[in-house]
Amino acid sequence: MTTNDAQHIRGFVACEELLATFDRIVVVDNACTDESPDLARAAGCEVVRCERSGYGAAINRGVRELKGDFFAVLNPDIRFFDRTTVPRLAHHFMHPQVGLVAPALELLDGSLQDSARRTPTPANLLFRRWLSPERGWVRRGGDVEWTVGAFWLVRREAWERIGGFDERYFLYFDDVDLCHRMRDAGYTVRFDPTVRAQHAFQAASRRPLTAWATRHHMRSALRFFGEHPRYLLDPRPATVGPSERRAVARLPERRAVPRDRFTVERDERALVGSGARP
Repeated sequence: MTTNDAQHIRGFVACEELLATFDRIVVVDNACTDESPDLARAAGCEVVRCERSGYGAAINRGVRELKGDFFAVLNPDIRFFDRTTVPRLAHHFMHPQVGLVAPALELLDGSLQDSARRTPTPANLLFRRWLSPERGWVRRGGDVEWTVGAFWLVRREAWERIGGFDERYFLYFDDVDLCHRMRDAGYTVRFDPTVRAQHAFQAASRRPLTAWATRHHMRSALRFFGEHPRYLLDPRPATVGPSERRAVARLPERRAVPRDRFTVERDERALVGSGARP
């Protein structure tokens, strides 16, 4: 989904490693007024226009255009370092309980984003903002509670079962909520730090409290905690669960496999998402 993200779209369609991975890329034009839809079309992407909506609603719109058992959700500020990114992530779907898998996200300065995290509590959010920005960061690969929705590879069966994004979230916490519901439905959320993609992360939600993005972050947090009150005072937010972890086996750490054993699955689909994430 692009909302006047011409600069990011320009870089996206210039990434040969990314474009060569997919046979089909759908870009959702979220009522753009800039040249980003034209840039996408000129690069061979399919563009689907929708009325101005939230991140989740726009992504849901794009997914309805896709076919196949698996698809990718990508922000326009994601870049691939090589063409093995998707097939290495798709390796995890050999386990039928994996509903979603995400790579590590490398920032422009070469550092890693804290993109796999524990489900937050209000106290954790305050600590992250004022005292410890890395609080809740999960570094080890395997099953995690949630990952930032900038780049996901998703099993369609799992997506359809939970109904995709909850469109009541305009921005932020939509990925937290989706991962929670996916785990609650019996699937696991996987994080593979042996695979990396670049992310031009802007940390919009950490701007001043009066900023537009921060207000949306707080509004979405209130909705999430209102619907999932167990996280208000959860003393152990790092556990993979809660109760569903008893029904779904935790997968072992992924073993390193030589890259030449993977081939690109040509029926993979890509969906471009919004650049702003919490």
